[in-house]
Amino acid sequence: MLKKSTYFILYIFLILTVSVQADSVGLTVKNCGLNFGNSRYTTGIRLNTVDKHVKQVNGLNITLWNPDNNPDFTMNGLAVGLVAPEADRINGIAIGGIATAGDKINGLAFGGIGVGADKINGIAFGGLGVGCDKIKGLGVGILGVGADMVQGIAIGGLGVGGDKIVGLSIGGLGVGGDEITGLTIGGLGVGGDKITGLSVGGLGVGGESITGVAIGGLGVGCESLKGVAIGGLGIGGETIEWFTIAIGATGGNYINGVNIAGGAIKGDELRGLKIATYCHATEKLNGVSIGGLNIARNLHGLQIGIINIAKNNKWPFKVLPLINFHK
Repeated sequence: MLKKSTYFILYIFLILTVSVQADSVGLTVKNCGLNFGNSRYTTGIRLNTVDKHVKQVNGLNITLWNPDNNPDFTMNGLAVGLVAPEADRINGIAIGGIATAGDKINGLAFGGIGVGADKINGIAFGGLGVGCDKIKGLGVGILGVGADMVQGIAIGGLGVGGDKIVGLSIGGLGVGGDEITGLTIGGLGVGGDKITGLSVGGLGVGGESITGVAIGGLGVGCESLKGVAIGGLGIGGETIEWFTIAIGATGGNYINGVNIAGGAIKGDELRGLKIATYCHATEKLNGVSIGGLNIARNLHGLQIGIINIAKNNKWPFKVLPLINFHK
């Protein structure tokens, strides 16, 4: 008479079918269970040397070497590769000793050297870097993060770069992109064609268009600035509007708003309130300038300072001490 343990073992073998294919062997029922080798479909645990022509794995997939030709591979669950797990679509967690790659990664991806994909939704950590067409979520690279589009948080030990960056971007040396929106911090600098939001550069912030707040350790420079700019040495642009503070100087073709500089404020047209040691409107001043020396070719407002020069006034009112005025 058979023992109960023997019946139990026989029962297990009745449930599990040993499946042997050309390149895999598995203890499975309808592809569910434990598979060894290059099985095309597995739900459960799959152990393989090199993935090739795999279609779908649901569960745990462990590979030893670089994958080969898996254009339609969908990985759902946990993918672990001694070298680099790779799939057309990864949903879940992917961990690669060297790298992790895929056309689309949804979830968490970690690569000892890097992570690369066409699109990443979730979290990507690259030992050296993260690179893809689009990142939506969190991307962290010890050296850098680069993508055509970044939405979320990007942190690069050296830098972050992309065509379009939206969210929080931090680069040890700098952040650069065609269009940057959100909070951007660059150890040395921030640069972009169009910058919107708060940008902080250890040395400087520069772009064609800046809207929001720009803080540069040495300076801020752009073609068009609308917002608040703080520059250690200076601020420069063709058009500057709203509020600026510079220890050194502020210069531009058109400067409008409240502008304060320890040194000089100089522009073709000055509008609003200007406070500096030296204020010079080479064409027109509409507003108030306060400084040690105030000069305006055409004054329409008020000058307050030690010496005030309004070239459109008649003598003896062209040069006056303390105050000068013209409608």
